[in-house]
Amino acid sequence: MVTYSNAEKKIVESGADAIHKVLAGDDADAKERLLLCLDYYLDPYYKNTLPYESEIIKLLEHVIISGNPLSVKEDALNLLTSYAYPPFYILEQNLGQIEDQLMPDVMYALNMGRSDGLLHALLD
Repeated sequence: MVTYSNAEKKIVESGADAIHKVLAGDDADAKERLLLCLDYYLDPYYKNTLPYESEIIKLLEHVIISGNPLSVKEDALNLLTSYAYPPFYILEQNLGQIEDQLMPDVMYALNMGRSDGLLHALLD
């Protein structure tokens, strides 16, 4: 079971650069702890407002297209679909780097709220 501590809270509160350092690192367990902690900060129920939330969204997109374990990518994608809203340009521009297992959820993320159901990235 993944849990987080005050150490992860301090990382999130330190800013996007500190978050990036962990998410770009090699420690998958540290990434999972930080992603779970980000759930607390991104969930509007807890009323945590981060001035760098848009940067966090971009970092989550990079986690999904990078060479991370599938479980880490799934956690990042879950945060995107739960607390962010398209457009997700990084995902759109890197669809070829996304595993087949993730593609249905990525397509859902890219099309959230679209009434026409078309994905702009596929039309380009």
